[in-house]
This record gives sequence, C-alpha cells and structure tokens, in this order.
Amino acid sequence: MELLNKSESFYLLRLDPGEELRSEVEKFCAETGINAAWVNALGSCKELELAYYNLEKKEYETKSFSEDLEIATVVGNIAIKDSSTFVHIHGTFSNSSMNVIGGHINRCVVSATCEVSIWVAGGTMSRKYDESTGLHLLCREEA
Repeated sequence: MELLNKSESFYLLRLDPGEELRSEVEKFCAETGINAAWVNALGSCKELELAYYNLEKKEYETKSFSEDLEIATVVGNIAIKDSSTFVHIHGTFSNSSMNVIGGHINRCVVSATCEVSIWVAGGTMSRKYDESTGLHLLCREEA
C-alpha cells in the first residue's frame, strides 16, 4: 500500500497486487487514528467474497468469486466496532462479459491496483448491536 496524497481530511491510497482491501484500509485507519470516515475505491480484483444480509434469518449469505474482476465502485464507512477499527463497504464488480455483481464486501484481493479515497469526519463513529435487525448499526457516539 502506498499513500499517494493527503490533506487534513483526505487520504488517497494505492493498493498493490495481492493486498486485501478491507484489512489494508482497517490497518491504515487504526495506525493513523481515523475513527470516522467515508470510503470510495475502484480498481481490479482476483478474489472476492460478497455477502447478502438475510434480514428474516438475521444472517449473511456469502458467495466467493475467483476470477479477474473490475472494481466498478466501492462505497462505505469507517467506524469503531468492539473497540477496533471497522470498515463497512459495499461494491459492484464486472467481469469480462460486462456482467455486474454486487453486495457487502467481506474480502477483496487486488489483482492489478486499487485506488482508495478516505474522507475523514470529525470525532468517532461507532457500531452498536441492534436486536431487531441483528446488525451492528452506525452510531454518532461511542457505543
């Protein structure tokens, strides 16, 4: 991973082949003390695990892909969950036939490159467990 640009509230990172998107962003944010931010990314990947949240069952259903894919868009946020940096991102991906898949990103391994922008907000955002949905929902203050 390389830091390409930064300002007081913005970082631009480039991930290299073999790096995993969520873990690299979580590590970077933990090291720089980012506790509330918005994330966007684009690039390419070779391994991908997406999830769909089944609200009725209150569990994620996952599917893995091992092929070259374009990362058309990634969007999400950064908060603190269980005292650790947590990256919550969703994405859309296209294959060589231009078919698109998308969902909650569990794992995304870069093939050629991935360019990540992080827009830092002030303070801390956190995630707190919500009984009715079974999800850790985004909160304004430490939970």
